[in-house]
Amino acid sequence: MPSRILVVDDSPTILKVVAAILARHGYEVETARDGLAGLDRLAAQGGFDLVLLDFVMPKLNGYQFCREIRQNPKYVPVPVILMSAKGDRIRDQFVQQTGALDAITKPFDARALVAVVEGALAKVKAGRAPVAPEGETMPEESSLDDDSRPSLLPMKLERRAAAELAKHVTAVCVPALIELRDPDRKSADAIGKAITRAITSSSLDPVLQALREALSGATREVLSGDLRLVPLAEVLQLLQMQRQTGVMRVTGESRHLEISFRDGSIDFAQNSSENRELALGRFFRQDGLVTRAELDEAVAHAKATKRRLGDHLVSTGKVTEAQRRTALEKQTSEIIYDLVLWQTGRFWFTKDAPAPEAEEARLGLGVAGLVLEGFRRVDEWRRMEGTIVWDQVVVVDEAAHKLVTLQLTRSEKCVLDAVDGKRTITQIVSDVEIGRFEALKIVYQFLSSRVLKAVA
Repeated sequence: MPSRILVVDDSPTILKVVAAILARHGYEVETARDGLAGLDRLAAQGGFDLVLLDFVMPKLNGYQFCREIRQNPKYVPVPVILMSAKGDRIRDQFVQQTGALDAITKPFDARALVAVVEGALAKVKAGRAPVAPEGETMPEESSLDDDSRPSLLPMKLERRAAAELAKHVTAVCVPALIELRDPDRKSADAIGKAITRAITSSSLDPVLQALREALSGATREVLSGDLRLVPLAEVLQLLQMQRQTGVMRVTGESRHLEISFRDGSIDFAQNSSENRELALGRFFRQDGLVTRAELDEAVAHAKATKRRLGDHLVSTGKVTEAQRRTALEKQTSEIIYDLVLWQTGRFWFTKDAPAPEAEEARLGLGVAGLVLEGFRRVDEWRRMEGTIVWDQVVVVDEAAHKLVTLQLTRSEKCVLDAVDGKRTITQIVSDVEIGRFEALKIVYQFLSSRVLKAVA
């Protein structure tokens, strides 16, 4: 029989995500939107092996919920785990005063959640669970630490997060700097290299988490996780299903993306890393709206005047508002398609206001269609990736080329024009003025039909 777990939280998103994670690991899960609903679930369905409990909830908060069940002999032995964004001190007090088995601090990832649940159930099975207090013996809620008072919490969390950030950065960087020789301690290049060596993916995770908290203060973060454990496509679909409005940020391997949601639809996506394949100008070129020279000139002018490229091209009459919107839709779609391919990185979704660009664009793209196309590309990409040697230089087989010249599309001609017997496949796919995925498909087709062949 699978263990039965009751999850009590006032966030529908948290309920969905926690329930999905636990169900994938074989647990039977029931959910409740607040403490009163949680008591109703206990009364109606009973027999739960564990309760995952939020602290701050309407109607009946986590502490009040525990007092209620500890006053009922039927529920006194039910083990509880606290889920909360509260600081360590209030969390420890809660555990001690309620007899909770453990606590997990939001935001958490799937691996941490499952580890805490498994550890708690193992304690119960081994008879090592603490003795739960009777409800009458639990102190009044007002005796809990002042950190639990909402009016003071934002400022205290912000200061604490900033201190945590300083602690993590110091722990990561100082040992590497201490090892520098005296002459190198005055060299910016030597210091930079030492910090680069010190920063690894494992050491960077707590720094990024602390940085997010320091920047957001009393964060309105709804959801976060590790892409190795939580497929981003599922998160996007969840945000659509919940009709969420806010901003999702995704980071990994020197790539940083920001996606703006409105009522579950995607209004805009930005790629803050230098990725030419996702730059807006590329999509204007693909549609034949500007030449390479015109685009280079427009980019230079936009930078000099600190204007957005699209604004400049519209104001000069090179493109229309409708054409800019089409290019923005293509750019945002390609960013999402590319994102579905990511295997590593972290994401977090907050209730922040969208960027001005998102407010202006308001593309309203449906998540389902984007994810479906992304998965289709994943399947095709894997099929092609196994047969393509990326650093291989290719040339056109003239005999085969003559047989297909009259049937070539504009995009196919664009790819063939980039083949000069010197470029590798990677360079060809990156240099042509069409989408990376489309270019790769064309290269794959040309290789399969022998129009292109490898240089010996």
